[in-house]
Amino acid sequence: AKIIEVSKQLSDKAIEGTHYTAQVGTYFGGNAFYLFIYETFLDVRLVGAPPSSVGNFGDDTDNWMWPRHTGDFSMFRVYSGPDGKPAEYSKNNIPLKPKHYLPISIDGYQEGDFSMIMGYPGRTNRYLPSYGVEMAINKSNPSVVKIRREKLDIIREVTAVNDEVRIQYASKDARISNYWKYYIGQTKGLKRLDVHSQKVALENDFRKWTATNAEMDKKYGQALPLIENAYSILNQYAIAATYYREAIFTGPEILAYAAGYKGLAEELAKDDPDKEKVKSMVEKLKGQVDGYFKDYYLPVDQKMFSAMLQMFAQDVPADQQPVFLAETLNKYKGDYDAYARAVFEKSVFATKEKVLSFLDKPSLKVIEKDPAYQAYLAFGKKYTEMDKASSEANAKLAKGNRLFIAGLLEMNPDKNYAPDANSTMRLTYGTVKGYRPADAVYYDYYTTLEGVMAKEDPSNYEFVVPEKLKKLFQAKDYGRYAENGVLNTCFLTDHDITGGNSGSPVINAYGELIGLAFDGNWEAMSGDIAFEPALQRTISVDIRYVLFIIDKYAGAKNLIDEMTIIKKMTLPREQFKAESVPAPAIDSKE
Repeated sequence: AKIIEVSKQLSDKAIEGTHYTAQVGTYFGGNAFYLFIYETFLDVRLVGAPPSSVGNFGDDTDNWMWPRHTGDFSMFRVYSGPDGKPAEYSKNNIPLKPKHYLPISIDGYQEGDFSMIMGYPGRTNRYLPSYGVEMAINKSNPSVVKIRREKLDIIREVTAVNDEVRIQYASKDARISNYWKYYIGQTKGLKRLDVHSQKVALENDFRKWTATNAEMDKKYGQALPLIENAYSILNQYAIAATYYREAIFTGPEILAYAAGYKGLAEELAKDDPDKEKVKSMVEKLKGQVDGYFKDYYLPVDQKMFSAMLQMFAQDVPADQQPVFLAETLNKYKGDYDAYARAVFEKSVFATKEKVLSFLDKPSLKVIEKDPAYQAYLAFGKKYTEMDKASSEANAKLAKGNRLFIAGLLEMNPDKNYAPDANSTMRLTYGTVKGYRPADAVYYDYYTTLEGVMAKEDPSNYEFVVPEKLKKLFQAKDYGRYAENGVLNTCFLTDHDITGGNSGSPVINAYGELIGLAFDGNWEAMSGDIAFEPALQRTISVDIRYVLFIIDKYAGAKNLIDEMTIIKKMTLPREQFKAESVPAPAIDSKE
């Protein structure tokens, strides 16, 4: 609480009298803090994206895999007010004129070339103790994988035969699938690299260091006992906590949607509800209805409701389940499908028509009696109780981690440690590089359009190749984006990235854009916990493939004309300023 208080004081002081925002980031488990000041632009508009057969080529099968042939990119334009400052959307806004933008190199790259990525990696947990690794391998990860596999099976049973629903659920499927596969790979990687034993060895070294130095023992001796004690408690709740998050709160959509009406219910429950506040809430909820139901298919969600509750009841310890669940299922004689049918027949949150009818005449009684809302409240209440029971353990863990990391830094003063990713801007640097995933196997550092054609399978939506792309390939009509008559699609670097980095620019030694990062490799899925330089690779789409799709495939030459494109070192490697660099014809750029 004190850290939050002091952070707010520092942030407020830093941006006083400006339009900026500020954030204090926590590093090394609470041993260091940095202040970030941002200028946040609010009007960001989609310019274009490739068809899914290019942008999501390979889908599930190729996700996290190499070789990769995915043209994963999209383009946005940032707008400012006429004065160049951030502004809410307005027709009077103008395209932002930044002080600097990245010129684009179509010179390509060679293995060993220096490159770097700047972006916003989400979360890593490189200082996770052995107890946390053990819990991930044996409890948390397997639970996530099991739940998400069931979700995907339910969605795909319908989307395999219904194209309209497939489009509706495409992004949902991708979100679920991405980390379903990730956690499979992470668990395999943790086991293969024997990360648990590495952590145990480090902790034993730490114990010896503190045991032989009275001063260090006084400062850091309680670190590992605190961590061990915390995990002895957290382990009891690990499976339940995962199931609440994955199967309930992000499971059937009707529960999360019903939760969005809690504020309205609380206002209506007051002795004297504020009519204007109620009206404002209703209008806001009405404004969300179309967006929610646009990509919603009731039969999928009803089946999801039944399956998730059944898995929850079977796998979560009985004392960590809401009593409501057992009582309700007893009423339906243990028939989860019957319970799900009743919920979706009676709930006002099941269809767009019912929701709008309710919002025309909002009633506390209707919300309180709604079966979906009742289920949400019951699960939420039990989860809160469980969370409180583990809060003391989390406090011990936080303190233990802070002391352990501080001790590591003092124990190894000559070693450079990197702080965990925490969604603040980071730069990672390295080289373009292939790797050896297994004995006698070597993966080259780039892929080509030839590989797209080799993977083509018209009977599998993951590997459909658009007809126009095939014609361009057959004619070798790559324009200026080919290298020796070959069009590269993706490439590898040994950069350190994680979730959140997707879309980050890959920049060469001259500060020019050469690609966009979008994935990691299967053999290094343990990287968020243990970075392995020999295996860890970043997968990026080659910027030349991006330009080829925009230019030759989509015919959007107007967008190409706006870019500063570098070819064969003919332009000076100078700072590119938006106000000083015109948009000349393509020929003069080259």
